[in-house]
Amino acid sequence: MRKMNYLIGVLSLGVGVLVGTLGVSLLTNSSSPTSFISKLRGQDKIQTVSGTVSDPNQTLIPDSDLAPDNLTESDSHTLSNKQSLLAQQVITDYKQNIGTFFGAWKSTDMASFRLKLGKAYTGDLFEKHARRAEEYLVQGIGLDVSQIVFDQIDVESVTDNTATLRVDYRYTARDYSLTDGTPVGEEHEQIVQVRVNLIKQNSRWLITGESTIQ
Repeated sequence: MRKMNYLIGVLSLGVGVLVGTLGVSLLTNSSSPTSFISKLRGQDKIQTVSGTVSDPNQTLIPDSDLAPDNLTESDSHTLSNKQSLLAQQVITDYKQNIGTFFGAWKSTDMASFRLKLGKAYTGDLFEKHARRAEEYLVQGIGLDVSQIVFDQIDVESVTDNTATLRVDYRYTARDYSLTDGTPVGEEHEQIVQVRVNLIKQNSRWLITGESTIQ
């Protein structure tokens, strides 16, 4: 009898550990149902974590790293200042683009979504996001983002018309009912690490490419 009780106890403990492990996996796996935004963006490496958001730290590579080596000191200083201003504009526009992207997910129809998204994205990536959004918007499902924190933005390259950024940022989000106009469900903090390509159209920097950093 004691052996039977012991066996039952071991089996119960094993089942408990298994259930607990699966629960943790669902909270941290970006492909789980709790990670809604990872499905929308189609990025497998986005992580979902719970917890509070700390204060942001934003960094920009030194101006000297942006200037070519074959320039004189005075030319390098002039070019550095110009590229520094370009870099600041790219970063500012990129942050606004991310806010525009998330804001578009409260659109009640695809026409509105595409209109808003066109202020932040262009090219094939614009169409990719639009196609992905249609699947959810027709079901009345959107996204509510309560906070965005940019931990690091590095300007890897910048010219008058093109730029590449290396970005780490986090945001807190939950599902949004387009029918009721209210957030639903639990909030989750998402971690995103991407390399981003942008081009300048008129006076605005738009996102043309995003690749997840391994």
